[in-house]
Amino acid sequence: MVSLSDAKDVSNAIINTLHPISIVVFGSVARKGIGEDLDLLVVIEDDTKIPNEAYLTVNRCLKPFFKKFAVDPFVISQSILNEYHRKGSPFLRLILKEGRSLYMKDAVKEWLKQAKDELDMALYLLRGGYYKGSCYHAQQSMEKSIKACLLAKGWGLEKIHNVERLLSIAGDFGISVNISEDDVVFIDSIYRGRYPADVGLLPLGEPSDLDAQRALSIADNTYNSIQTTIQSTKGV
Repeated sequence: MVSLSDAKDVSNAIINTLHPISIVVFGSVARKGIGEDLDLLVVIEDDTKIPNEAYLTVNRCLKPFFKKFAVDPFVISQSILNEYHRKGSPFLRLILKEGRSLYMKDAVKEWLKQAKDELDMALYLLRGGYYKGSCYHAQQSMEKSIKACLLAKGWGLEKIHNVERLLSIAGDFGISVNISEDDVVFIDSIYRGRYPADVGLLPLGEPSDLDAQRALSIADNTYNSIQTTIQSTKGV
């Protein structure tokens, strides 16, 4: 049997050999944390090596693991991956649905950039009077800001959207974010109410201008605080 911990060891071996853009585990290990074999998507730069050569390189570095469990790496270049995405590949959709990220090149910078993009979108929608959309993007900015800081501290990326839980994990890593309990509850209510079947995004109905301003202020303060923390500990 192979575990998620084994998957991380395999990922590290590939990183040291091939220097990929990203590595994603999918299949039973991603779904259950354990399985009979290990399925990996390895994305490489277009100019690294042709996929066949890269596949052989990966297999050579994984020989020590083959004695313990089966590893099935799928090596693909970024441009081909993008083409699959445009064509709506069922295989890629499966990976996006169940996959778990083991490695992303420049992950902290990318997550922090996405957090800023979400913040900018929240402000844009607020100015246009789209308060529900503004609240949602503010919540996304806050979630991604915290994840960026956790990744900088060595956290293994997980599919967590609850801000209260993310802040609890951040506390375990010695990360302090100045946000009140009421604001945490408010931000989490935005994610819980993201579907049309719910009554607006907030428990009391459609979000107002003031709600959107509050969400944006919380997200902006969090982003700035996180950015300062990352720069002081690792540098971005």
